Amino acid sequence: MGTEENLRNAYAGESQAMVRYKIFAEIARRKGLEGIARVFEAVSFSEFIHAKNHLKVLEDINDVKKNLETAYKGEIYEIEEMYPKFYEEAEKEGNKRAMNSIKWALETEKVHAELFKKLIESGEDFKGKIYICPVCGYAMEGEAPDRCPLCNTPKEKFVEF
Repeated sequence: MGTEENLRNAYAGESQAMVRYKIFAEIARRKGLEGIARVFEAVSFSEFIHAKNHLKVLEDINDVKKNLETAYKGEIYEIEEMYPKFYEEAEKEGNKRAMNSIKWALETEKVHAELFKKLIESGEDFKGKIYICPVCGYAMEGEAPDRCPLCNTPKEKFVEF
């Protein structure tokens, strides 16, 4: 195992830790443990810095168009290969919770891919609004619907970007 493989593994591990700690912070905050939530958030941010530093060594990330193309290719992989296989396996096992989680992700990746594709084709900055469902992650450009088309979450809970 060489340095590049070590950095790729470290990047993956730091990225996973960052997300895990963000989730742990949400749970602590819901339970009224604000101090513990802040610790998880701080360490999550630190893990983000580690992941970013590793990625900067591994790849040239300063070209926005190239980043959009990389993001688009990643979304297409998830849509065409990864999530369909994952869904099929979960279905074979009868794991309904996994099937639901995978379906939500797959449908959302389609929106992500279209958004990246439009940005690549236009060559311009994004000027609209994006709304994200806080339950299933579904992304909508423009205005949020009255209810999420995937999980039925009401419009007022959506997060605007």
